[in-house]
Amino acid sequence: MIFCHARIAPWRVIICLGIACFLLALEAKPASAQFYVRSPDVDKGETELEEHGAIFAGPGEDERLRQSHEVEAKYGFSDRWEGIVEGFFDQEIGDSLEARQFELGGQYEIIEREGDGVGLGFRAIYEFALQDHSPDEIQFGPLAKWVTGRNSATINTFFVGQVGDEAEIDSLEFQLNWQLKRELTERLALGVEGFSEIEDLAHRGSFDDQEHRMGPVVYLELGDYEGEKDTLDRGRAEERGPKGPEWNLAAGALFGLSEATSDVTFKFDIEAEF
Repeated sequence: MIFCHARIAPWRVIICLGIACFLLALEAKPASAQFYVRSPDVDKGETELEEHGAIFAGPGEDERLRQSHEVEAKYGFSDRWEGIVEGFFDQEIGDSLEARQFELGGQYEIIEREGDGVGLGFRAIYEFALQDHSPDEIQFGPLAKWVTGRNSATINTFFVGQVGDEAEIDSLEFQLNWQLKRELTERLALGVEGFSEIEDLAHRGSFDDQEHRMGPVVYLELGDYEGEKDTLDRGRAEERGPKGPEWNLAAGALFGLSEATSDVTFKFDIEAEF
């Protein structure tokens, strides 16, 4: 709790963590992942169904995809714990859409944010490979969000290790996702998101050998609520509750920053909360 209330800790922690992770990401090989920045918040008794999709234009030297999709279901078992089930699909150029992974895991909210301040969580996912000769993987790492007024900053730092007979035991992948967001109204917000990956921390390449992208994103929230809703206060309705599901929509264009990355990635997120 000292960390939560310290005046200098929130922005310094997030900025220092972001700079350190970005510098580390400047020397890596690419890997595939979906383009969604996750919140550390957990809501007891809430069910969320999500689709995170991407359409790729102008293939990069290493990234040669048409589209990718991640379908996710979450449920808050308590004020701190939620369970997660995911499925990942992608389509390489010249191939059909295929299921790549089935994922099970959970998220724990370490520091609960109320209004302005910092929230911190930790996520761990086991990823079952659905393709022959592909290893299973374990994804884990912290999520942090800082809110001040209508502005927020969120950062995800995930590590991915391989397991099983096909695994590269010494290989450890790193993923960095970040978001800067400005709420314009209760329903509409604008932001910038960025995504970088390191396929193997032990074998790093140059910047142009890696996948890096960033770009603008617009966010829209829909739903029929009784009373006011504070979207930055943990992104949920007041205790008077919603009359129906809340829909959170996002769309944006992420521009490749390296030769390995697709020129443009058009992303969209569709979320329903019950």
